[in-house]
Amino acid sequence: MADPTIGPELELLKKDVGEWDATITVTPGPGAAPQESTGRLVGRLISGGRWLITDFRNHTTGFEGHGIYGYNAAAKRYVGTWVDDMRTNLYVGEGQWDAKSQTMTYAWSATLPNGQAMAWKETSETVSENERVFRVLFPGPDGREFEMMRVFYRRA
Repeated sequence: MADPTIGPELELLKKDVGEWDATITVTPGPGAAPQESTGRLVGRLISGGRWLITDFRNHTTGFEGHGIYGYNAAAKRYVGTWVDDMRTNLYVGEGQWDAKSQTMTYAWSATLPNGQAMAWKETSETVSENERVFRVLFPGPDGREFEMMRVFYRRA
């Protein structure tokens, strides 16, 4: 029997459970040469299906990051946190699911160790049950969004 406290918002998190092979393209800045690498993301649910934990490792560079994602029913928004081995601060984001485009969009913000505020957007488009396209978008110097990273995920 389904848990009545687990609504469709939390059911959405289940689609990211499993192991995902990653093909990663990072473009450090506008006009810079893209850098290719590979990795793997593992997603699992905890706490009765209320939270998705993601563990990511880049096989090429050794980069490691971890996320926790869920749904804040009071705010009617998805919530997430992210930590990785390149930074000492915790990133916090809020997300929205667009059923029409099959895309989750998170707005992130953080204060860097030097006190500078930083904000960016991440999208995860469901291409199929076994494929996702993840993008990291920063404000560019010209005010337009700059795609700093694109990851193609395929279920392993």
